[in-house]
Amino acid sequence: MFIRHSFPIYGSLSNILKGNPFCMEVLVDSWPCFEAVLTRPLVISKTLSDPLTNSYSFFLRDESKIQVVLEQIDWTKAFEVQTMQDSFRHALEIEATQRGIAMEISLLKTYQESLNEETGGKQKQRNQMYRETCISPIHAPIVDGSWSFGGSPASLNYVSLCLKSMPSSCVYDSEGIPVSWVLCDHYGAMRVLYTVPQHRRKGLGSLVSSKLAEAMRGQGMLVHCHVEEENIPSQLMFKSLGMQETTSRLLWARCDLKGTKD
Repeated sequence: MFIRHSFPIYGSLSNILKGNPFCMEVLVDSWPCFEAVLTRPLVISKTLSDPLTNSYSFFLRDESKIQVVLEQIDWTKAFEVQTMQDSFRHALEIEATQRGIAMEISLLKTYQESLNEETGGKQKQRNQMYRETCISPIHAPIVDGSWSFGGSPASLNYVSLCLKSMPSSCVYDSEGIPVSWVLCDHYGAMRVLYTVPQHRRKGLGSLVSSKLAEAMRGQGMLVHCHVEEENIPSQLMFKSLGMQETTSRLLWARCDLKGTKD
């Protein structure tokens, strides 16, 4: 139950054990029997508008512990919260309202690789026009520029860190230009899947996703992703790769301090 309802916690622990490139720490209310677990940044970014680095996740066995968790968040700076327990949406909204802070909240469907299948067995046949490999960090500006949350120094720094420390997958055209890619975020989820418009409808999204799943399995990671409810094409693609929708959704709360009351 713990892993199924808390992929972000599991991903945080995995990253910490691998050198902690995203500088996270884990707090529990008691040990070894705990009712609440929280991951948070070891060092709060000095940049006020950096919710990607100031990231929190939590898992509660005892729902009455939610106020304790909310008190651990630095509400004076931009931040994000990710949890698989979407029942806490109301508690986050109330806390943000009481503090006069504008918060954007999304619920994303979660897909996990079936334990009975391997996504690698459903890869698209390679097209000789393209070269498959991981994404070089030198291409971080291209990746960041395609991302709906990109376009800032903070997002570029985050993407660069992901490319340096997490597995990724990319196909390049004959001139060495990235045309389709996907990477892993700091919680170990597939993220930032993108194919440039002129190269779409060629199965490249499926190809890079299946190659990344293969790399994630090789590193002992849980192969999973979160998809917006309205993004039907991506949902169908991940299903075609053998991934199954879970009963848990990702609650993603984001506060960038815009619209915050004085």
